[in-house]
This record gives sequence, structure tokens and C-alpha cells, in this order.
Amino acid sequence: MKNKTLIILLIILIGAFSRIIPHPPNFTAIGAISILGGLYFNKKHLAFIIPITAMILSDFILGYKPIISVYIAFLLIIPIGINIRKRLTHTSIFKASIYASILFFLITNFTSWLYNPMYPQNLSGLIMSYTAGIPFLMNTLLGNLFFCFSLFGLYELISKKKFIYINS
Repeated sequence: MKNKTLIILLIILIGAFSRIIPHPPNFTAIGAISILGGLYFNKKHLAFIIPITAMILSDFILGYKPIISVYIAFLLIIPIGINIRKRLTHTSIFKASIYASILFFLITNFTSWLYNPMYPQNLSGLIMSYTAGIPFLMNTLLGNLFFCFSLFGLYELISKKKFIYINS
């Protein structure tokens, strides 16, 4: 059990590093880390604490002030990982990545509309906010897909010890 937790923590740290290195906007592993935490931590409190801690640490390193709607979005993504525990397949990971991206997009752009004075507080302003977020949605989706499959694959490879040995 300790090895499993250590492996997951290592993978989460690797994923959190994706926020620190130069990257396209929203192309990070945080969504995937939230799904991974929900999927692999049997103790639900760890599923919520570890991904958020990775966010807090990377925000601190980057000098960012935490944005509550972003944290809420990631907290709401964690149950997506919990939900696919019983039926973990390539398709469920793919769907989880899509759902997580859409959920993040809906929450963060809605709160952007609520609190950003550049958007009028009417339906037109809401549509403007969501339209402005479409490029970020694409990066979020691509990042979630890339990192979900990379991090899940890495975990499965390490935890199952399915290493390929090449004899020379």
C-alpha cells in the first residue's frame, strides 16, 4: 500500500511540474491528476487533498494567487475519477478527459463572466465569455487527454512492473 501511494504521489508531482515548465495555456496535467487521484486513492480524503495540494504548491512556485473557481472545478473533477474505478478502460479514460475538460470550461468561464467587468452581466456577456474560452477549452482537452493516458499508463506500467527488458 505504501508503494502504491508513493507511486501515485510521484506521478502527481511529475504532473504538477507540467504547470511550472513553459506550456501552452491550459495544457497541463492538473485535470488528469484530479482524475488520477479520484481513481487510485481508496481513501477519498486523499483523492481530494493530493491534487489540490499539487495545485497550491505549483501556484506558490509560480507566484499565482489561487483562483477559487479553478480549485472548485478541479475538486468537482475528482468524482469523475472515482466514478470510473469499477470500469477502467481506454474509453472510460477518454470520456473522463472530455467530461473533466467541459466541466472545467463551464465553471471557470461562468465565474469569469460573473466577476470580470469586461463581460456585460447578461446573456450576451455570458456567450462572449464562453466564446473567448474556446481556445482554452481545446488546450484543456488536449492536455487532459495527453496527461491522462500518459500518467495512467505510467502508473499501470510501474505498478504492474511490466517493464520491457532489451538484451543486447
